[in-house]
Amino acid sequence: MKLTRRGRLVFTLGFLLVLLGIPSIGGTLYLRSIGVLQDSEPGRVVTVEVPKGASISEIGELLENRGVVASSFGFRVASYLEGGTDAIQAGKYRLTTGLSARDALDALAKGPKGPEFVTVTFPEGSWLTDFAKRVDAGTDLNGDKFLNLVAKGRVKSSLLPRGVDTLEGLLFPSTYQVAANETEKTLAQRLVAEMEREVSKLDLSGAESMGLAPYDVVNVASMVQAEARVDEDRGKIARVIYNRLDQGMALGIDATIIYATGEHKTSLTESDLAIDSPYNTREVTGLPPTPIGAPGAASLRAAAQPTPGDWLYYVVSDCEGHHAFSVDYDDFLADKAAYQSLSC
Repeated sequence: MKLTRRGRLVFTLGFLLVLLGIPSIGGTLYLRSIGVLQDSEPGRVVTVEVPKGASISEIGELLENRGVVASSFGFRVASYLEGGTDAIQAGKYRLTTGLSARDALDALAKGPKGPEFVTVTFPEGSWLTDFAKRVDAGTDLNGDKFLNLVAKGRVKSSLLPRGVDTLEGLLFPSTYQVAANETEKTLAQRLVAEMEREVSKLDLSGAESMGLAPYDVVNVASMVQAEARVDEDRGKIARVIYNRLDQGMALGIDATIIYATGEHKTSLTESDLAIDSPYNTREVTGLPPTPIGAPGAASLRAAAQPTPGDWLYYVVSDCEGHHAFSVDYDDFLADKAAYQSLSC
């Protein structure tokens, strides 16, 4: 009598239980624990590369290490019961964690897939830590590995000044398609190259006349990005920054202090405002040591070509986020009082 696939499974399991002397209930639990009788509980998508000539044992170890199956031994047992392992081809597979050994075999039997893409959006103003979180959540790449590359000088940018390793502010925020064969390093290099292209489009003659390097422009743009809520204010905020730099005034930008705290705060306490940090632009004059986030194209243009004016102060003026700009400190205080009287 020719056994069906299910019949062969039951017969072989029964034989193994007798051969191994495993009580039926305990044996069932054991086989479930190693993924042979397990139901799939799909998790996140991961990439598994099966090398040419890999044995079933080696493939099982790869799957276990990536979290695809619970046990490489269970995978070997299932492959013995199911058969068809000769059809497993070398290549990259996009598999789901938490599969039963049987479902993993079925997925491998379909063959490796060509390049596939996932779409990931990195919002303007993102910190490196935000980029890493998006990489971790939106792709099968490792966010911690990505952060290590971009924060410790393991990926370079032509915009980086000597002595600075972190790529804070130098990854261009946009929407990207991340291919299945992408690595943390190639993705980081793409984001850096895109920022370099955006900066290359700018007219930097005005910044150069002020003795500012392209990196300084990106630094200013990062503050504009963090402070502006409407497009028409970006050029004016950039001008205030340059005017204050020209007069040797502290920039007094709260967004740099928020960056110094390491948290995306919506308000600052008295202790925050007194934080001992080179990013505390209420206390330290000049530009912060690095950008404080990733500026978008509009903020980069504003920093490169600020709106003409002699303003030194600005404050939010309405509930939509527009700012009032002033030259005189008393006017600034009046604008501030006017905003505080609003019920937003």
